[in-house]
Amino acid sequence: MSSLGRLASRYNGKQINVIGISTDDDRNAAAGFIKQSKVTFENFIDSNVYLENMLGANTIPMTIFVDAQGKVLEKVSGAYEWDSPEVVNAIGKAFHIKLKH
Repeated sequence: MSSLGRLASRYNGKQINVIGISTDDDRNAAAGFIKQSKVTFENFIDSNVYLENMLGANTIPMTIFVDAQGKVLEKVSGAYEWDSPEVVNAIGKAFHIKLKH
C-alpha cells in the first residue's frame, strides 16, 4: 500500500490516477484498514463484489489498468513496488505514455 501511495502522490491528477477497491466482506474492517494504513489515494469498498465481477478480478491483490474510456488494458496479480523505476516504466507502456520519474 505504501508504494501505491507514493505512486499516487507522484502521478494522481497528472498522468494517471490510482484508486483502491476493497472486496472485503466486512465493510468496517476494510474501512479500518484504510484509515490505519493512512492511504492517501481514493478508496472504495465493494463488499458486494460488483466491480470485482465487472473487471474480472479473480485474485487478491490484483491491480487493473483501466484507460479513460473504461477499457481494461492489463491485469497484474501480486504485490509490487509500484513506484520503482521498472514498474513505473511498465505502467507507462500499458497506457502508451511516458511517465516522468
